[in-house]
Amino acid sequence: MFRKLAVLFLIIFLGSSGFVYAGDSHSWDELKDRLVADGFNREYVDTVFSVSSLDYDSAMMARKMRVLLKRRFEPPAKKVAREKEFDERYVGPIMLAGGYSYLREHYTLLQEIDKEYGVAPSVLVALLLVETKLGFTLGDAPAFSNLANMAASPDPLKFFDKLGYEKLEEKDLVWLKKRTKKKADWAYRELSALLKFSSENSIVPTEIPGSPYGAFGICQFMPSTAIHYAVDGDKDGRIDLFSREDALFSMASFLKRHGWKNSLSKKKKLKVIYRYNHSMVYARTIYEVSRQLEKIRSTFGPE
Repeated sequence: MFRKLAVLFLIIFLGSSGFVYAGDSHSWDELKDRLVADGFNREYVDTVFSVSSLDYDSAMMARKMRVLLKRRFEPPAKKVAREKEFDERYVGPIMLAGGYSYLREHYTLLQEIDKEYGVAPSVLVALLLVETKLGFTLGDAPAFSNLANMAASPDPLKFFDKLGYEKLEEKDLVWLKKRTKKKADWAYRELSALLKFSSENSIVPTEIPGSPYGAFGICQFMPSTAIHYAVDGDKDGRIDLFSREDALFSMASFLKRHGWKNSLSKKKKLKVIYRYNHSMVYARTIYEVSRQLEKIRSTFGPE
């Protein structure tokens, strides 16, 4: 009974006209029309959205907003405790052994990249280790589907019953509505970038596996990042971020264009790595893994 009252209050508070609720038949028409209005070919858009595996699921946005709500309500002391120095999982012997093995196996390629972009082999391997465990964990859901579902969920009424919060104060409801709309707009921009990147590189967008929030490839670039920083490392005329050469060259391209130099101080290196993933724990983890790999390399080679 209380859940029904909470949802009813949301309808009154947020406004209910024109919304499609989770569980109702859903049409992608509004999203498709928006893409066409922004310059995409109608036939291309219709074809992409016609795949049978593309089903609307508001749980995509619910999952993201549930995380953000949890952080919003988290006590300050717990937030401080969560900000550890670095993620120790990646500096254990097994992870470092895997990273060092990868560095040895691909050292010639990594040196070539270092010569062109000025990014040390250990840094690229550290990024690859943390992002996808050296390319072995790529996400198990289509990036396109994840982004399309988030872009099509600009209002919390579509997923409020999935949040797990039966009672929210008015200020939290206001925050939830604004934050959801902002995240949906972000997802739309990334969806547009994914379509553009796919079209330019002859990729079927709906078949790209990705993270829950749309990052893809062994380097885990967001689509907008791929548009601006990805490069054709193997010079075959297209960019494939599931290709080792393209992904590694693209990671180096990203770092260099954000100011990376191997001679930078630790503080400045952390600032550049932070641009790859906006978390200082993440940045410090990459730095520490890279440092450990460099120590191993200097002891056991290659030179």
